[in-house]
Amino acid sequence: MRIVSKDEHFRESKKALMRYRALMEKVARMEERLEQIDRDLMSVKSPALSSEPKASVRITLEDKLIRKDELESKINSTLKFARQNRADIMRCIDALENQKSALVLERYFIDNVTLETIADEMHYSYEYVKQLYVAGVKSAVVNW
Repeated sequence: MRIVSKDEHFRESKKALMRYRALMEKVARMEERLEQIDRDLMSVKSPALSSEPKASVRITLEDKLIRKDELESKINSTLKFARQNRADIMRCIDALENQKSALVLERYFIDNVTLETIADEMHYSYEYVKQLYVAGVKSAVVNW
């Protein structure tokens, strides 16, 4: 049986709880690329014909539409996985006994709010919110 130190438990719990934030950041990046593709599609012009050979391969409207479809599919599958991950994290947070810690963890890991902002919102000191955060992560039972 493997013995897990308190520091290792904290790191592993934090890593598991951070998955949703990382997935949503990935979705945001993909959505930015999708917006760029949409802008590119709006500005597509018919190719200029000339007798001179072209040195590069022209990206066609069809290529852009295929990229858009692929990216939309990837965004949807990532969102589906993120929603399941969010539900797992919320079950973990909801199981905490200290509801102040639970609120801090939900705002931090799910809502992507900084500890400083959470402290301001809750009218607590930053140090107290940090203590609630650390206690919550240490108490979290991550078993997925």
